[in-house]
Parts: sequence; C-alpha cells; structure tokens
Amino acid sequence: MIRQNVLRLALAMAAAAACGGASGGDYGTSPTNNPSTNNPPASPNTVMIADNAFNPTDVTVNAGTTVTWKWATCTNTGGGDGYGGYGSNPCPTHNVTFDDGSNIASQVQDAGDYSRAFSTPGTYKYHCSVHGASVMSGQIVVK
Repeated sequence: MIRQNVLRLALAMAAAAACGGASGGDYGTSPTNNPSTNNPPASPNTVMIADNAFNPTDVTVNAGTTVTWKWATCTNTGGGDGYGGYGSNPCPTHNVTFDDGSNIASQVQDAGDYSRAFSTPGTYKYHCSVHGASVMSGQIVVK
C-alpha cells in the first residue's frame, strides 16, 4: 500500500514537472534569443523575430522593396536532449501572418528567414499566429 502511494506520488510529480508551469523561477537553462544583442538587424529592411517580439515593430519602405524577417539564433544551454531544446521543448516557434485577408503567411518555424516584396503603397499589418496579434504584431508602411 505504501509502495503504491509512493509510486503515485512520484508519477504525479513527474507529470507536473513535464508540464512546466508558470512559477516565474529562473532555471538558468531556458533558450536565449535576444535580437538586440545576439542578432542585430542586418539592414533597415530586416525584422528580427525573438523573445515573442518583432524588432522593429514598424518598418517604412519604398514601393518595390523586399522586407526580410529573420528568426534570431536560439542558443539552448540546457536540456541535454540533443535536439536543441529546453528539456523536451524546442526553441520557440513563430510565423508572420498578414492581416489584409490575402492569406499570405510564412511557415511556423524556429529558425531561418522569410521575405516578401511590397510593390503597392499602403500599410500592411501582420502578427504571429502562434502568439496572437495582441502579443506579437507589427506593420510595414510602403510609400
């Protein structure tokens, strides 16, 4: 009976640990991808994606310009899982989804880049569909 209770307790603790949680503690092994220090924008037409943010959030370009979104390098110092993740969690994923009804969106990814050419003047609002427009959004103003 005691052995069963200990086993149940151990399984419950393992399940709780696997879920992560929102304790706010610093575990010292979370993925780091800071666009301001690790991955500065390569050009004025580049938007970095990191830490649940687009940097910069507003970009103004001339018509005919291509804008590139670059996922910041995710450096994971922990986990030991051999897959570049924190424990069993990979580096954060994001995408670029335009709000203009065009159904234009990048793939959901944790690395790489995505480019779009803007030939028509206007304001093109976008967001990350993984995190939602209220958390992660930006706009391209084309003159």
